[in-house]
Parts: sequence; C-alpha cells; structure tokens
Amino acid sequence: QTIKAEGIEEFKLVHKTGFLVDCLHEFERNSDLIVLGQRGEAADFAPGHLGANVDRIVRSSGKPCLVTPAKFKPIQRILFAYDGSYTGKKILNFLANSSCFQSLEIHLLTVAKDSSDKTATARLNEAEQSLKRARYQPICSLLEGESEKVIAEYITEQDINLLLMGAYGHSRIRHLVIGSTTAQLLRSSNIPLLLFR
Repeated sequence: QTIKAEGIEEFKLVHKTGFLVDCLHEFERNSDLIVLGQRGEAADFAPGHLGANVDRIVRSSGKPCLVTPAKFKPIQRILFAYDGSYTGKKILNFLANSSCFQSLEIHLLTVAKDSSDKTATARLNEAEQSLKRARYQPICSLLEGESEKVIAEYITEQDINLLLMGAYGHSRIRHLVIGSTTAQLLRSSNIPLLLFR
C-alpha cells in the first residue's frame, strides 16, 4: 500500500519461509541494490542492536546494501568516507555514473592517523579530481583520528543525511579483536548507510 501510494506500479511481492540470509542469493542475482531496515522486529525491545539479518547480509552480499533507520529524513547532504581502497574506487565510479546525486551536497572525507600523511592527502586529491570530472563540487576534508569516531562526529556536525562507504574493509581477525568501522557505524548511526563490498 505504501509503495502504491508513492505511485510505483511495478513491484513483486515474495513471501518465503526460513531464514532470509539463506535465500538471499536467489534475490540478489537479478538485483542492483539491497535495501534493509537497520533494526529488526525486536527493535522496540533492543534499540541498541542491529537487526539479526543486517550484519550477515551486508557481509555476504556482493551487491550494494542500503541500510535504513526507522525514520526517514529527506537527503540533501551525502558523506563519502573514502579510504583509497578498491571498494572506494567502486563508489567513485558509482557516483560518477549516478545522476540522481548531482543536485546534492557531496562531502568527501578521508581519515588518517596523522593529518600530515602524504598518502592520505594524495588519495583525497585523487578522489576529489575524479568527482570534479563527474561534475560534482565536493567539500573535501582530511581529518585525524579513529575512523568510526571521526565519521560519526562529522555526520553530526555537518548534518549529513546519507553515508557512503566500503563495508568491512579490515581482516576478519582485526574485526574479532576490536570490531570494525562498519559494524560500529551500523549500530550507532541514525542516518541511512549505503555500503559497498
């Protein structure tokens, strides 16, 4: 009913039994994007927890995943957390070929251990030039600190409405020991995250 009220006529409803993560490969094969709620059915009882499927689906899917909070706010400002990785370059390519973002304010952020890091500066400049070639005028920042904290603070200070970033870029061992930027931001964020693998 909600989809129809928005004027969308072509959609398909599918109801399967079992676990979503087990049959996701069937659906994602012919999809460009997976959209998931940030919290599951028990959101009212455990507001600090992710939905049971979110972490597993984002980790196992090869397609971009849009993870959304319960409340929608119009998207005006986007933050792209760029680390120079292969996935980061995929996001640059995605932005360059997506005209729907052209009218929005794009913030490009690179986080480094040291703000004088020449490699981080070069990465940021490379991404800025790539976005400018695609007719964006990004607002660029190189900030020092721990990624999840810096990104979370930037989102609040700049009133960002959507975060684009690579998902789970570190090794499985590092994730088990200290968690990951992706997992931390998925848990704490009150804005949508568009995650790429």
